[in-house]
Amino acid sequence: MMLIRQSLLFLMLFVLLLALPAWAQDDKPVDLRPGWEVGQAARYDFWSRMQKEETAELFGQVRSEKTVYLSEGQTTWTVDEVNEDGSATCTMKMVKIKFTITAGEAEPVVFDSENPTGDEPMFDQLITAMVNTPLTVRVNADGTIAAVEGIDELANAAGQEAQDAGVVPEELDFKETASELATLIAAPASATPGQTWNAKNTWNQDNVLPGADATAAWDTTFTFASLGQIEGVPIATIDAESDIEIEVDLSELPEESPDIDIQISEAKGAGKIFFDLSRRETVARNDSMTYTAEVTVSPPNNEIPPIKIKIVEKSQSQLLRVAEE
Repeated sequence: MMLIRQSLLFLMLFVLLLALPAWAQDDKPVDLRPGWEVGQAARYDFWSRMQKEETAELFGQVRSEKTVYLSEGQTTWTVDEVNEDGSATCTMKMVKIKFTITAGEAEPVVFDSENPTGDEPMFDQLITAMVNTPLTVRVNADGTIAAVEGIDELANAAGQEAQDAGVVPEELDFKETASELATLIAAPASATPGQTWNAKNTWNQDNVLPGADATAAWDTTFTFASLGQIEGVPIATIDAESDIEIEVDLSELPEESPDIDIQISEAKGAGKIFFDLSRRETVARNDSMTYTAEVTVSPPNNEIPPIKIKIVEKSQSQLLRVAEE
């Protein structure tokens, strides 16, 4: 029921923002870069859903399985320092987080920072570390993320078992999170509706192939779609369209692994961002991503025919500012 209420809240906000009245002022350029003040703080609710459907074919038999990964929680963003060049140092701290994994018809597996079950101590310790460890984020003047500090402290709090299992997020993962929080990345200092700009980022891509690391190179075009107002607050609407190239590193697979060929296509991303021009921070955003992978597994010595696996992954995420200071 909580998920339904939260989704409805997001939906109502996006409908409202999409119906923003045109800004009555002229087309004077606006600055889409951070323009924060020391002490400025915001609290965001986040929600994301990733669905991965795998279809395997062997000896003419086809088997499909769907896994859904759901995460939801709350994060704060506080501006600690603003430099003369417009760059800033901020604190990003997770307040709460809940992961739910549902594989096929099995009962969901839940990891909740507020209600740990104790069934998986390693993951309970990991999410406890995530909500108890503030991270320092260094933001460039154009909104891109220069660095995230505090990862070592988080890893130590998560424990050696989590580190050895490779489940502790890396700096790159938190840079991606920060890039999708309060700021617009690579934002122009002077922009009018219709203007576009480009940003390229490479992030980690999880769950493509078990045991193999993968990265996703995002080539994103942002379009300043429109200006509007909510109760006198000027809001810029930004559309984002991304071409994505996913690369899977098979070099770390065990030597005895069968030959694997993986071809990835239809990798696309899209987003809509609503930016508060009075506080120069994000109000809300909605992002999606999809890709298709064709995997051929050839057992050694051709003992059996190749196994063909089709993977279709679709994800959607939402962010909503729920408090500000």
